[in-house]
Amino acid sequence: MLLNLRSGRWYALNTTAALLCRELRTGGLETAVQAVKDRHPSVGEGRIRRDAEEMVQRLADRNLVVFETPEASTVPGTGPPIVAGTGSGRYRLRARLALVLVTLLLCLPFRWTLRAAAALRVRGRTAATTEEAAAMVHMIDRVAKHFPGRVACLEQSLAAVLTAWLSRRRLTWVMGVAEDPYRFHAWVESEGVPVLPAEEPGFSGYRRVLTL
Repeated sequence: MLLNLRSGRWYALNTTAALLCRELRTGGLETAVQAVKDRHPSVGEGRIRRDAEEMVQRLADRNLVVFETPEASTVPGTGPPIVAGTGSGRYRLRARLALVLVTLLLCLPFRWTLRAAAALRVRGRTAATTEEAAAMVHMIDRVAKHFPGRVACLEQSLAAVLTAWLSRRRLTWVMGVAEDPYRFHAWVESEGVPVLPAEEPGFSGYRRVLTL
């Protein structure tokens, strides 16, 4: 799955296209062509190369890839998720305000929402502890039950980030995807650990796509 950071639109790739994208990211075009050739030895290398170049151009046309010098990147490991079961009422007013602000933020173009979320993280004074994060997520979940608008995982997680900012703390905002079937999710993390409002048996199947 690919996420367009300007529009917030997701794109699903078939198996061959996904293989090409993974190899392009880590080793470049030649590595990608060789990987597909190894998997499909009956297909000529010239055809694979043409298809790979055409796919890259189509992705670029949709702002899904950019042409620049690749940089090494790592994804930090995470511990087992924490379920926010209980918490005090200290974050109630901030959680309500956060949900109102989230409703406004998500009316903006997606790229502006991302910029705002990134700015909130930079300006937060200190990282929230897992205990603080659990209390915030729990309060967002409670307040959301009486909120008049839509409150799904995207709204809840961003509201938790805003609640943290209003409390002079910061949380990591994460979006992920799982396959077979395709599912999308958003959550917050503290100290590298996902903090969820409720038990999610299938949560381990999600891969991070975006972390702020």
